[in-house]
Amino acid sequence: MRGKFTFQEGYIYKIPAHFGGVPFYPWSVVYGDMTCLSMQFETDPEALLRIIPEDFELLQPLVNVQFANSREVDWMSGGEYRLVQLSAPVKYMGNSEGLVGEYVFIIWENKACPILGGREEDGMPKIFADIAMERHTGDHWFTSASYECNTFLKLDLDRKAELGANEIDEMNRNGKVNYFGWRVLPNLGKGGSAISHATLYPQEMTVIRAWAGEGSCTWTKLSPELHPLQSGYIATLADLPVRRYTMAFMLKGVARLNVGDSRTLP
Repeated sequence: MRGKFTFQEGYIYKIPAHFGGVPFYPWSVVYGDMTCLSMQFETDPEALLRIIPEDFELLQPLVNVQFANSREVDWMSGGEYRLVQLSAPVKYMGNSEGLVGEYVFIIWENKACPILGGREEDGMPKIFADIAMERHTGDHWFTSASYECNTFLKLDLDRKAELGANEIDEMNRNGKVNYFGWRVLPNLGKGGSAISHATLYPQEMTVIRAWAGEGSCTWTKLSPELHPLQSGYIATLADLPVRRYTMAFMLKGVARLNVGDSRTLP
């Protein structure tokens, strides 16, 4: 007897697909309570260009590092997860749209569900790490990312003055960001890729409270023995020279991920 499962046009499927899909709907997901530690540093442009696909133009030799503790996530029934993301400002040169945004190098997340959806549906470079919640002693805030008890990244932010209403309004005027990724699926049993293309994933955040600060990143390289899959990724990012930290903020607000607007780029 032959199987009866078939794919339906206009449905979204995830592996394992044979349990069925859901109709596509251009929805946005809301993260109702976001706490972010965000910092930026200037680095060597040549070091960044080696990890940016040729379809993108680097606009400035800057790396944006963001920790986010996401609570009240509507698609998780009000649940939560944490992430650490690194990106750089770019322009997409593969067509004539003139799209400007952030090319995302990596997103560590501490739960499987957001990793699977973000990788398969939106082409974001999501991988797993244990990520501590934000903690603080006075105005010194910190968090870390680890793998099987081996910490590879620590983020520190010394919180300073709280921003006023006018400054927050200015932040929110520029709250929408185009995030770019590169979705790849390898061929089976041979080299090359079955799928390889740029992706666009628009997101936005409404800031409610914000504080300026001074931030820093501290890397600890892990050997392939300690982290067989990610040790090379960690080493590449740890080797990016930090010429100077340009800004740091602690933010509280609401985020909206425009899943329905994500798409492949030619």
